[in-house]
Amino acid sequence: MTNTPDKVGIDDIAVAVPRLFLSTTGEFARARGIEPAKLSRGIGVEKMAVPDAHEDAATLAASSTLDLMRNNDLLPEEVGRIYIGTESGVDEAKAMGTYVIGMLEEVYGSGTFSECSTVEFKSACIGATHALESVACWLKAGEDGGWGEGSGSDVSGRRRRRVGIVVATDVARYEIGSPGEYTQGAGSVALLVDRDPRILALDPVMGIYTRDENDFFRPVGMKCAVVNGKYSNQCYLTAMDGAFGSYRKRALSRGIFRLGDGEGVTDHLDNIIFHIPYPRMAEYAAASLFRREWRSLPRWREVEEEIGTEPGDPGGEEGATVEEKAEAKDEADYQRRFSKSAKFQEAYGKKVKPSTLISSVVGNIYTGSIYLGLASLLVQGLLFPGKRIGLGSYGSGCSAAFFSGTVEEGIGSVARGSVLKKLDERVEISLADYEDLHRGDRLESVIPPVGEFALLQIDGDGYRRYGFVG
Repeated sequence: MTNTPDKVGIDDIAVAVPRLFLSTTGEFARARGIEPAKLSRGIGVEKMAVPDAHEDAATLAASSTLDLMRNNDLLPEEVGRIYIGTESGVDEAKAMGTYVIGMLEEVYGSGTFSECSTVEFKSACIGATHALESVACWLKAGEDGGWGEGSGSDVSGRRRRRVGIVVATDVARYEIGSPGEYTQGAGSVALLVDRDPRILALDPVMGIYTRDENDFFRPVGMKCAVVNGKYSNQCYLTAMDGAFGSYRKRALSRGIFRLGDGEGVTDHLDNIIFHIPYPRMAEYAAASLFRREWRSLPRWREVEEEIGTEPGDPGGEEGATVEEKAEAKDEADYQRRFSKSAKFQEAYGKKVKPSTLISSVVGNIYTGSIYLGLASLLVQGLLFPGKRIGLGSYGSGCSAAFFSGTVEEGIGSVARGSVLKKLDERVEISLADYEDLHRGDRLESVIPPVGEFALLQIDGDGYRRYGFVG
């Protein structure tokens, strides 16, 4: 009989980013004819992480995983799952995780991960969230993941446990000169998923919203995504509202929250982390979510006294479509007024804005951006035992999930990590170098790899050869 853990969630986190970056407010802004303030304040991105010639989503995934294992003294035989969330797959069939395991075995020895399962989750930017859900369920079941038949002792007498690792890894890439170019980025976030976690014990509910949309997609064979900008933003907001509504209903039915007079569910979430394609989008999501919930609470009268009453639904009695909402000027104007209201600014500044710290100097890393938000709270020392964190994950195309977890007593033993140090040590590159790397015209690395994983060559048949460069 296996032991079934009561709590499962995120025990530790590691972040890997390229050592190169491009400032959005300098040469790039001048060359694209964009006012720097529009980028730094308007969308909230000051720097974009840029992969070097030897880097891709797989090398970044291997780097964050290796850091996570070393930080926690994990042995290969203790890792039962390495699940990858990505939309930057390096092969149409072969799972990225097999490449990652191959790289890790250059450090730990051939065959050391032979009993580790790996699979690749693709659902735009929500893929890693569903990978986390899957690994958490595996651990919760207790099969080979708790202290069951997959556990025991190694030759040194050390008692083994089986844990899971979820890796969110992506390279956000848009055409040079396109409207989405300044929201690019690259990076990887590895999550240690374990029983009795120190960072976040996941609540047993998740709200979901899914529909078929063409807001963002990348057809097979294309290196850059196709984005329908304004429409994509509205799809995000509609899906997030739907997922939150689903979460709210499920959480209340399970008794996770007991609302007092005039309270909403958001009042019981100390921080809310959203998917962050760019920091300003997290503000838009927060405004949409708070507005949705507050309009049925007494505080809404104060909001209306400050900014006026809401406009009518542009869709009339039938309700507005996503397209109608995206084009409705009165609705957009009111949303802007709401986002500047005193009530919203107070809630946003306290609950949401701190999660955007790292994304503002890395850019969009697709599946990992929401977990960069969690890392941002960690490095700022904003996670305390008993705090409940809400997470809103979105994947274009489209699907959204809203879930939550509670910070555990062990948070004090979690190192804040070296993320900020890594970011400070990066090297700024010129616009010309960035464009050469983006087009694939530069084959030699700007900074030759040392002590890291690298893409060494691509065979004539397309097979990728990776290695650890000492």
